[in-house]
Amino acid sequence: MNDEIAGREAERTHVPRGRRFKRHELELAEGGRLVLNIDGSIDQIGADDSMTHSWMPDDPEWPDQALRFGLHPQAPTVTPPARRAQGAKEGRW
Repeated sequence: MNDEIAGREAERTHVPRGRRFKRHELELAEGGRLVLNIDGSIDQIGADDSMTHSWMPDDPEWPDQALRFGLHPQAPTVTPPARRAQGAKEGRW
């Protein structure tokens, strides 16, 4: 790993809440590798250790690359509305 790649990782301080990623690398058949970073971004590193492309989790092309790591896109969760108390129910007599 060279200093340029390490410097880019140090710049990435924002990690989305609720989703944690583990850093992982995959070797590509055509040379180079894909790197999944802890912030969920995916970098394509060429055979000469230069970054050729990068995808963030909000990028529309990210799921295509994430599948290589066994990740599946998740729909954002929505907090359900709170139940509203509309007065006490009368008991049966």
